[in-house]
Amino acid sequence: MRKWKLISACCLSAVLAFSGPAATAWAGSPEFSRTPEEWAKLRDNVMEYDELSGLIREYNVTIQKNQLDINDKKKDDKITSDQYAQYYRDAASDARSNISGDNAATDAQSAVAAAQADEAADKNTEDLTVHQLTYDQQEANLVASAQSSMISYYQQKLELESAKDGVEFLEAQYQSALIKQGAGMATQSDVLGTKESVQSAQASIEKLTGTVEETRQKLLIMLGWKYNDVPEILDIPAVNFDRIAAMNPETDIEAALNNNYTLKINRRKLNNATAEITKETLKRTVSNNEQTIKSELVKSQQAVLQAKASYDQAMAELELESKNMETAEHKQQVGTLSRLDYMKQKNAFNTKSISLKKAQLTLFQAVQTYDNAVSGLASAGGA
Repeated sequence: MRKWKLISACCLSAVLAFSGPAATAWAGSPEFSRTPEEWAKLRDNVMEYDELSGLIREYNVTIQKNQLDINDKKKDDKITSDQYAQYYRDAASDARSNISGDNAATDAQSAVAAAQADEAADKNTEDLTVHQLTYDQQEANLVASAQSSMISYYQQKLELESAKDGVEFLEAQYQSALIKQGAGMATQSDVLGTKESVQSAQASIEKLTGTVEETRQKLLIMLGWKYNDVPEILDIPAVNFDRIAAMNPETDIEAALNNNYTLKINRRKLNNATAEITKETLKRTVSNNEQTIKSELVKSQQAVLQAKASYDQAMAELELESKNMETAEHKQQVGTLSRLDYMKQKNAFNTKSISLKKAQLTLFQAVQTYDNAVSGLASAGGA
């Protein structure tokens, strides 16, 4: 099954050039904007981490609506800050034209509306660039959200895997308790306790299964699929440890400042401002943005280092548990270890193995958050 995608009217003729299922792969950009290979990658029924940005750009409904709004603003000559101010002044003029002298209350309302429109014109800082930057920021945030959702999907799948492995061991404990009860070595209370543990674990599995599916559906809809589609979702890429070693907030801060959407928007507004009070307010805002971005970049790097330390610890713990597992396997082979004790050791090993995978995903997310901060998404404080 192919993805069902939305498309703006300008792309319709290009899409209809396809035949078969590909004709439903509607995108937000014209066909010539990407190579055939790029379109094939986006239109297949496979979700890859490195194509999330392209999928958001082409198939996310919010992004498509934003582009239509930008096109409408261009048609309405809402491009420069002067043109935006003129719309407010025209509104003020219309309000004043409604003052007839026949109704004092109505005239007063019109006078207030005119004054408010004039004030808005004086304080206006908007132009097409501000709106485009705002929409670019929204798109970048949606990509970051898709990245987090895909990482969460695999983290939740690991939680589910751990729960299933745990219930297997608990069921073995329950069967052992039944055998011991039959031999007079366990009470009914012991049996009921192990049975309750199994039931609780099974309920947890059902809940986790629902959570995984909810995350999957959210991700599909965000990227252009229908909620009940079943694309192949490929694994998250491996952590780039060279990237971690190269991280340096002192050298990355210039890029983080130049790329930051909030800061670019406020700098643009400052450039457009004409009222002195508006200029002064925006100057303070820009200065606060710059300081906050610097602080956030340092925090993001610290989060990476903490996640790396947790990953290293999980690696060491798995290595130790691997040795214990080797010992248990040897004992089982020579018949000196019971099945239940072997399963207990196997469960401990699987738990450490899953913990390492989860730590790796957490580290990957921390690195991505830092990179996103450098690319323009560092929290900048007040807008």
